[in-house]
Amino acid sequence: MELPPEPFEIEESRSDGTTVLTLHGELDLAYADGLSARLDELRDRGEPVIVDLDQLEFVDSSGLRVLLKATQDSEDGAWRFRVTRGSEAVVRLLRAAGLEGRLPTVEGPVG
Repeated sequence: MELPPEPFEIEESRSDGTTVLTLHGELDLAYADGLSARLDELRDRGEPVIVDLDQLEFVDSSGLRVLLKATQDSEDGAWRFRVTRGSEAVVRLLRAAGLEGRLPTVEGPVG
């Protein structure tokens, strides 16, 4: 029997002057706006951000939209935004969507 997905959660920490947002569970339409609002706040304050996707079980198109918008925001200005490689589920989704290599990725464990 398959276990139900864990609820979505954003765990926030700091590492070397960077805000790390570790995402748990499933990033979908119900939670994408909340993540987007938090990223906008951090961008507006100029705080570097790493979004840790390694614990994420699933991401839908609305979640991808948030990550792509943050990527675009970082390319347009001085804000530093990066993501971790992501769980196998996230890697498969990015590959299937033709987005592999599109997000600015940091190597190694965060924090």
